[in-house]
Amino acid sequence: MPDLNKALQIFSREGEEKVTKTKANNLNLPYVNLVGYAFTPDVLSIIPKETAQEQKVVSFYKMNEQVKVATSTPENPVLIQKLKELSSATNFKFYLYLCSETSMRYGLAQLEFIKAAPQTLSRHVISDEYVKSNFGAAQDLKSIGRKIVDTETSEVLDIVFAGAIHLDASDIHIEPIEEGARLRFRIDGMLQDIANLPKETFSAAISRIKYLSKLKMNIANEPQDGRFDIQIASQNIDVRVSIIPGAYGEVTVMRLLNPSGAIISLEQLGFNARAMADIEAAIKKPNGAIFNTGPTGSGKTTTLYGILQKLNKPEVKIITLEDPIEYRIEGIDQSQINPDAGYDFASGLKHALRQDPDIVMVGEIRDKETAETALQASLTGHLVLTTLHTNSAPSSIPRLIDIGVRPFLLSGSINLIIAQRLVRKACPTCKGQAGNMTCPVCKGMGFKGRVAIIETLKITPKIDELIAKKATVSEFEKVAREDGMIAMFEDGMEKVRQGITTEEEVGRVAAA
Repeated sequence: MPDLNKALQIFSREGEEKVTKTKANNLNLPYVNLVGYAFTPDVLSIIPKETAQEQKVVSFYKMNEQVKVATSTPENPVLIQKLKELSSATNFKFYLYLCSETSMRYGLAQLEFIKAAPQTLSRHVISDEYVKSNFGAAQDLKSIGRKIVDTETSEVLDIVFAGAIHLDASDIHIEPIEEGARLRFRIDGMLQDIANLPKETFSAAISRIKYLSKLKMNIANEPQDGRFDIQIASQNIDVRVSIIPGAYGEVTVMRLLNPSGAIISLEQLGFNARAMADIEAAIKKPNGAIFNTGPTGSGKTTTLYGILQKLNKPEVKIITLEDPIEYRIEGIDQSQINPDAGYDFASGLKHALRQDPDIVMVGEIRDKETAETALQASLTGHLVLTTLHTNSAPSSIPRLIDIGVRPFLLSGSINLIIAQRLVRKACPTCKGQAGNMTCPVCKGMGFKGRVAIIETLKITPKIDELIAKKATVSEFEKVAREDGMIAMFEDGMEKVRQGITTEEEVGRVAAA
């Protein structure tokens, strides 16, 4: 006997599609029936899920840079604007089709079958020729800034990245102001003004950044963090994105990391002979802890990578816990911390110690649990390398005691405490004469590259006595100097005498 309900449903569906096709003709739009359509995840995910659901629009076909999208509500006044914004963000050209309500429900339902979005989309590629053709003749920051401002809006992000790589920038800052946005690059640790971007250009850049880093494009009043990859010639750059709401728009900072880049050796960092001897002695011990301390951007991780290079041998197992992984090192097991998933430094260290390592690097000590676990590991046959945020080597011990570490754990576990800063090196061509000439090496900044200034503190019997009585920072500093410690400022002034840097630079980062 025929299924009457099924027959009525088929008849109803045919009627719905017929009405939709007629409506499409009246609106001069192409028609599509999506029910049963074989969607592919890469095409369906071109339109972010939240946008698709809010605007009732799905992408169903892609050929090169052309994308077909379907909607059941073409009269929606916001839809066209959203598609224009998305076109600017993706560099795709969208073609709108009309579909029925049933088709739309089917298309939106397919979004639920797509797995959670990966951290990155396909790698964004910028050719080496693109960089050379745009910046090969640019000799200073102003000319680079003009090139960026004069570029078409659709290419603005490419030209910004190309300029940043050309200048060896570590960070890109896009800061909205009343009439647009200020673009700045951090070069050799210092922020440099590059250009002021018009509002339209700023808006297009932020939309594209959000799209590439899988952030919510419809959210502008909440902080968001993400990442994506770009490839410039042979360089694979990991871009870490941070966006926060500001008075005139979203303040965006992108950190540029090259995980496959060359790692600087300890010898290249410019450490003085006393510091090198202390480090060499500390890393020869089979166990114990080595702390490297200083503010963000002072080169702590670079130094620890240099140490790992010396220790990396086939017979040694090394595990690192990092956030983020800044460089990839062959032969070392590197683990990315993910606090949102409950995998922080404390839990990561406990898991790492079950992997039978000889050496463990903990990206940062932030709390008592991580500190005590690291120090206990150093007492039980492991060499532990880690970082801490303090102003000097002597102030590290009071800091550890302040966060709750028991003094007896410090006395027998620490091999060495390093403190460092990075100072800019005077340009070898113009000798630090910033702004006085157009120098092809430093682009008129007067400096090119950076070098570390450093102090090292060994745990001597006198220091042990101070640990036991929980002495003050000034007491630790006094005894450290009596034990022969060369302070960072003194190391810096020696580099001034050698012509490596300037007195102003040393004073800027390590005042006496």
